[in-house]
Amino acid sequence: MMAEPAEIQSILGLDVSRDTVTLCDGRRHTVTVANEADALRAALQPYQGTTTLAVCEATGGYEDILLGVLLELAIPAHRADPAKVKAYIASFGKRAKNDPIDARWLSRYGCDRATTLPRWQPADPTQQKLELLVARRLDLVAMRVQEQNRLKAPRSRLIADNIRDHLAELERHIEALNAEIDTLIGESRDLALRAQQLRSVPGVGPVLAPLLLAVIPELGTLNRRQVASLAGVAPHPKDSGKANWHRSTTGGRRQIRPALFIAALAACRGDNPLAVAYKALLKPAKPKRVALTAIMRKIITIANARVRDAVRHQNEIGKINA
Repeated sequence: MMAEPAEIQSILGLDVSRDTVTLCDGRRHTVTVANEADALRAALQPYQGTTTLAVCEATGGYEDILLGVLLELAIPAHRADPAKVKAYIASFGKRAKNDPIDARWLSRYGCDRATTLPRWQPADPTQQKLELLVARRLDLVAMRVQEQNRLKAPRSRLIADNIRDHLAELERHIEALNAEIDTLIGESRDLALRAQQLRSVPGVGPVLAPLLLAVIPELGTLNRRQVASLAGVAPHPKDSGKANWHRSTTGGRRQIRPALFIAALAACRGDNPLAVAYKALLKPAKPKRVALTAIMRKIITIANARVRDAVRHQNEIGKINA
């Protein structure tokens, strides 16, 4: 049984690297152990059953062994956003950096925010695989664009055949990933239901639907402001005193906004309520980019609402059948 936020009395800061993990339990003393399950288990055993919260940073996967051991020992953990931790340290005007120093800062960060930090939970294996497949597809599509640009370069004639061969290979890999993603979604009842609801939204096609499922797994559990912010289409005020500047849409998960832009273009050219809304926005001489951003926001909020309603309905049917 993991400790509740109110019960946490001590914070364990853990700085993770590829080969080692440095621990700090709130005091100046730190200890460094190998980033291996047995070594971490031995180092963390004394904290099992105590009211301790472990705080580490997301490091692109190097923290997975540590989080697995913490889960095994039932020690609650928070995987921190490195940007937030960096901003926290910068707010004190500190610049020194090494593994023991970082571990101390993580411990202090946890002490200050323990009651508000969300606890890490292991990802569903199917969801995790979907995220990896979609991320790999994005990488290959970016490579394809790079190769297409190289092929158009004036001095590429001597290597054009090589570039075309690589493009053909990339196309084969992308098609294979598309098939694997479709199969994975089809084999999961929950993902299939969510994908079906997403595809019912104007502009959302076979590329954007899996992307939304992978990058915003919280879809259906958020309110319209939260989902717009995660998608990077929420207008943020920039006012000071009597100065009122145009609101800008920034932040969010960077993979979503470009795909939403394409979806908005497709929706605006079709025969659907979003196209009508787009034309209505243009009538008061609103810039096209502002109108398109509004349609992007409508797409993601409609998608969020439809997924939410479908999941609720499925859960209600499950309760009745039970």
